[in-house]
Amino acid sequence: MTNSNKIIGIIPARYASTRLPAKPLVDICGLPMLIRVWQNVSQAKLLDKVIIATDDERILHICKQFGAEAVLTSPDLPSGTDRIYAAYQALCCKESIVVNIQGDEPLLTGETIDKLLYNFKLSNSDVGTIVTPIKHADDIFNPSCVKVVLDNNDNAMYFSRSPIPYIRSVAKEQWLDYGREHGINFWKHTGVYAYKINILEKFIGSPQSMYEIMESLEQLRLLEHAAKFFCFKSDDTLAGVDTPEDLALVSTIINQQPQ
Repeated sequence: MTNSNKIIGIIPARYASTRLPAKPLVDICGLPMLIRVWQNVSQAKLLDKVIIATDDERILHICKQFGAEAVLTSPDLPSGTDRIYAAYQALCCKESIVVNIQGDEPLLTGETIDKLLYNFKLSNSDVGTIVTPIKHADDIFNPSCVKVVLDNNDNAMYFSRSPIPYIRSVAKEQWLDYGREHGINFWKHTGVYAYKINILEKFIGSPQSMYEIMESLEQLRLLEHAAKFFCFKSDDTLAGVDTPEDLALVSTIINQQPQ
């Protein structure tokens, strides 16, 4: 039986990374990135527990040094979502909502997690996630920036690496301004997911979908099964770290924050 009042946050952390070796342990302003994320989200009042799910003893060792609860999972798991569910099972967890928190989002705060969870629980959706308005035109056409189109209830209609919505008969360099003039935002998706446990189990039990494979976006698997993705609109500055350039940008932002 699940505990309907409990929420657990799980941070998947895979050691290998093609573009940024040992990514979870890279230093950001004096702390390993993964630990910075863990410290930030541990401030969330609506999370009853935060744990790290990793595939590597080196990450496990660092977690122990900083007092972060962590569990070792198989290196062969195909996705971060598979990793958080493996950790959930290994620890015999009973929480009814599981939050997949990306370990490469060092600007994410506990306050933003709380806002997501508060609004998600008010919705009738299956999954809660975070979106932010795109502020730079280049991001609209950057396949690393995942876009999402929302319906009138702030549920996702579709996620894509392509520019969506497509504005026909308008020069691409004018899309951002055109959208603003007509009250339409381009939304960037941040890979944080609050799953109801039955929906997480449905994800794990379902094969990869064709759109998921084509776009390399695992959230499309559930969307194709008619799951509702509530998208909390945040004005926070959020930036994932995938490259040395991302690392430098995030470090600069953190250094400029008041201590």
